[in-house]
Amino acid sequence: MDRIKIPTPEKMQKYPWGVTVVTLIAMVIMLLYTVLRKSDCEECEQRYQSERNKNDILTTALLIKNGIILKQAVEAKEKDSTTYKKLNKSKKIVKEY
Repeated sequence: MDRIKIPTPEKMQKYPWGVTVVTLIAMVIMLLYTVLRKSDCEECEQRYQSERNKNDILTTALLIKNGIILKQAVEAKEKDSTTYKKLNKSKKIVKEY
């Protein structure tokens, strides 16, 4: 394998414009990468999450106030009890045979 040739200070002194151009290109690429990579700020994300949490809390409070969540809980309990009863009946039938 060939080793990477690192320029010596003498070559850098011989070609100062080349070193300057390469350095500037590297800096521009690095700056573009950092700017494009961080397209969304952390503060914006935190504000978005806090607003979303407020909206979720408000929605839940409104649903509780209107009794919708209570109705859903009762319906879920009824469905669970119906499923439980049917499961017990099927277990009894299986045991009989």
